[in-house]
Amino acid sequence: MNECRSSVPVWVMPLSRVVENFDATTRFDVVIIDEASQSDVMALVALYIAKQAVVVGDHEQVSPSAVGQDVTVIQQLIDEHLEGIPNAILYDGKTSIYDLARQSFGGLVCLTEHFRCVPEIIEFSNRLSYEGRIKPLRERASASLFPSIVAHRVDGAARDKVNLAEADAVASLVAAAIESRAYVGKSMGVVSMVGDEQALEIERRIRAHISPVEFERRRILCGSAAHFKATSAT
Repeated sequence: MNECRSSVPVWVMPLSRVVENFDATTRFDVVIIDEASQSDVMALVALYIAKQAVVVGDHEQVSPSAVGQDVTVIQQLIDEHLEGIPNAILYDGKTSIYDLARQSFGGLVCLTEHFRCVPEIIEFSNRLSYEGRIKPLRERASASLFPSIVAHRVDGAARDKVNLAEADAVASLVAAAIESRAYVGKSMGVVSMVGDEQALEIERRIRAHISPVEFERRRILCGSAAHFKATSAT
C-alpha cells in the first residue's frame, strides 16, 4: 500500500486499516481524524503519519469507554513509558484524541450549522451544551411525523441503574406507537441516558408487549447514548 500511496490523492479508511496498510515512514500532507471525540489514544498513529492534521470532534459528545481495558495495566504502561510526558495521565484509554488535541493545540473552529435534526429536536442540546449557537438548517416540514418531540413525565427512581417505572412507561409507549397508523413501517430506537442496564430492561419489557416478528420488523434498538453514537458512525 505504501508503494501506491502517491497514486491516489485521497485515502479514506478506519484507523485499523491505517495501522495495517501504512508503516511509520509514511507521511501524508494532511490527515483528517473524524469522530475524534470517540477515538482513544490509538488515533495517535494517524497523527504520527501527518505533516498537518485536522482533528474533528465534539467534547460535548460521548467519549471512549475503554471497554475491556485493564486499568491497572494501562497505569503501569503510563508509569513505565511516559515519565516526564506532560499530562501523561490522560493517555488512559478514556480520554479522546480530540480532548488531547484540544489541550495541546490552538486553532479551534466551532461549526454551528446543523443539518440532521429538525429545530425542535436539536434545541435541547443547543440550549444545554452550545449556548444557543447552533443554527438548525433542516426545514420543519421535512419531518414525516408531527409533533417532532413530545415531553412525557414519569414518576420513578433508579435502583441499581434500573428505573422500573420508566422502563414500563417507555415499553408501553413503544407498543402504543406500533399500533398507531402514524407509525406504520417506522423503525424505533430507545436511548437510555443512565446506562446499558436500563436499556436492557426496557428491551425486555418491549419484547413482553410485542411479538418477536414485530420487534425485528421494526428494527427496534435499545441502548446507551454511546451505543447509538457508534451505530450512527458506522
